[in-house]
Amino acid sequence: MTTQDKTQLVAYCGLFCGACGSYRRGRCKGCKNGGGFSRCGVRKCATERKYLSCAECTEYPECRKLNNFVSKMFAIVFRSNRKGNLQEIQKMGIEKWAEERAASGKK
Repeated sequence: MTTQDKTQLVAYCGLFCGACGSYRRGRCKGCKNGGGFSRCGVRKCATERKYLSCAECTEYPECRKLNNFVSKMFAIVFRSNRKGNLQEIQKMGIEKWAEERAASGKK
């Protein structure tokens, strides 16, 4: 898998789709390929702004789409820290972050 392919598996919200069981079992194509929740407000916002991830947005730390009850439930269900992931993406760049996530298997 190329770096570009791995980058496509970084959901706008900071999850790494490549580590998700649904993606691995072929039940989901990944957020950027039409998978996941079809009415996702985060995806809609990021695509309208032409962002690769919310890490590009200066508003994400206080974003109501990312920081609401549903998002907190996502953190529990997916055992992930999306806000922390977005901070790492900002520091490392999406390509390097995607490479590391693909190697580690972390969401």
